[in-house]
Amino acid sequence: MTSQNYLYPDALIIIFAREPIPGQVKTRLIPALGKEGAANLYKRLLDYAVQNVSSANLAPANLCITPESCKQYFTQINSSSSFEFSEQVGEDLGSRMHNALASGLKKFSKIILIGTDCPFLSKDDLQQAIEALDSNDMVFSPARDGGYVLVGASKLTPGLFENIDWGTERVMEQSRKNLHRYGFSWHELSIQFDIDDENDFKYLLEHNEFKEIYSEFKLK
Repeated sequence: MTSQNYLYPDALIIIFAREPIPGQVKTRLIPALGKEGAANLYKRLLDYAVQNVSSANLAPANLCITPESCKQYFTQINSSSSFEFSEQVGEDLGSRMHNALASGLKKFSKIILIGTDCPFLSKDDLQQAIEALDSNDMVFSPARDGGYVLVGASKLTPGLFENIDWGTERVMEQSRKNLHRYGFSWHELSIQFDIDDENDFKYLLEHNEFKEIYSEFKLK
């Protein structure tokens, strides 16, 4: 697939991912699903994210994987798409996000970064995020738990992802303070659910396309 086939060839969509090794992914769901069940759920969500971005055909895409992940594994799941690969660099989530966005902005004018925790992001959501960067420095899709499931940038500055308590309900709030501090403009999309723990698992039932995923996994 060549760049002229994309609706937004000047944009890049990055998916942060790690290899679904039992005991190392979806750890907050292990008490409910077990190590194997949590890893299998992560794999289903990862597969869905890859397929969702690929089928949307909005922009070039990149799988940004943790250094310890097996590239051969990702090559296999990515065989039907045209994703490129990169490696996450940084000591914490903030630095890894900043480095991925900054690296992308060397080649593209707009970067969208998502994870695999929110299968509810649609093609329309991704398109809105890309278009929001025409008139904003950054774009976010906040999560109901206080974080965010999507972040996009058309420009960056050092420190933007610093002094943030990652994994807490204060992430979006603290990010807004940093945006104000650096004089950045931003747009927020609709609030989304992400699937992190047993309380979130039920949200899969609210969407018909994910009921099958829910039925595959039985809570202990």
